[in-house]
Amino acid sequence: MAASKPVEPQSATGLPRWQLALLVGTPIVLGVGAVYLWNRSRRKGMKGTGERKTPEGSASPVQGQDGANREEEKNMSPLDHAQSSKNKGNKYFKAGKYEKAIQCYTEAIGLCPGDQKADLSTFYQNRAAAFEQQLKWTEVVQDCSQAVELNPRYIKALFRRAKALEKLDNKKECLEDVTAVCILEAFQNQQSMLLADKVLKQLGKEKAKEKYKNREPMMPSPQFIKSYFSSFTDDIISQPLQKGEKKDEDKDKEGEAAEITESAGYLKAKQYMEEENYDKIISECTKEIESGGRYTAEALLLRATFYLLIGNATAAQPDLDQVINMKDANVKLRANALIKRGSMYMQQQQPLHSTQDFNTAAEIDTQNPDVYHHRGQVGGRIHHCSPF
Repeated sequence: MAASKPVEPQSATGLPRWQLALLVGTPIVLGVGAVYLWNRSRRKGMKGTGERKTPEGSASPVQGQDGANREEEKNMSPLDHAQSSKNKGNKYFKAGKYEKAIQCYTEAIGLCPGDQKADLSTFYQNRAAAFEQQLKWTEVVQDCSQAVELNPRYIKALFRRAKALEKLDNKKECLEDVTAVCILEAFQNQQSMLLADKVLKQLGKEKAKEKYKNREPMMPSPQFIKSYFSSFTDDIISQPLQKGEKKDEDKDKEGEAAEITESAGYLKAKQYMEEENYDKIISECTKEIESGGRYTAEALLLRATFYLLIGNATAAQPDLDQVINMKDANVKLRANALIKRGSMYMQQQQPLHSTQDFNTAAEIDTQNPDVYHHRGQVGGRIHHCSPF
């Protein structure tokens, strides 16, 4: 028996369901399509006669929306107007149009009520940021000062003012601002801490230089002087007077021997050294040098040494140069002068000149331990671990 085919269910009208759906659905679809086409033709007619009010690419306002916007603007508070100008300024700022951004921020400042201090300080800070892009440091400082006056804990304004003050070479006020920033940030921001460190070092150098320039030369303590000379083991000028030197013998103009009962010049300076009467040494050395005595090289080196001890490197250098250039002078004196000048150069942050002097000292007096001792100390200061 052949398989029977499924029978389509019949509706009450005797029609199959699919035919019934077709009969009911077709008029609905046609009606929707007619409405769609009518609306489309209506919009086309409006588009041809209407005028577009907004910039290209933005949505057209719905009929009556302009009036609503105008009404809305009329109802906006002064603060809302100010915020609107600030937002425009932010757009210009991001686009790199800093002059227009400044105009908008200025408008926001003018519109903002005076009692809205938080908002007003933000507007000033934003305008300062735009001035910063134009490298107008004075204006940056002025606007940041206004912002900080309105909001004393405004970190952005304080830090921006600090950077501007640094550009204006006002290190003292810059340090005050950046220190306040570091405290407010609990010393967690590396950028502000680096600026504080940089300015503090610069300010310290300037103050030290100013103080050093105006200070009176002062002889260090006897203990310090003894320690200084004890760092040299092959230094002629720091050796005690020999027996024959205590009463100097020299020749007078006619060639006759004459005993000088009261020593003067270099030998007197040496005597003062033994007595720790250091204040008189420079003047006695000067007497020896000016008279052209037999101890001129020793007197020059001793005077230079005490000039260095009182911090007068400017006066010490010509004496050291003269000793170093005396080819007939004792090699120990010349090597000692080179060591001292090399150390002086290092203090003046001239490492190349310092290295040259130590190398020359090692060449002319290879067995002098002071050369290697002091060169090692200087090398340690500049973290120079490679051999000289």
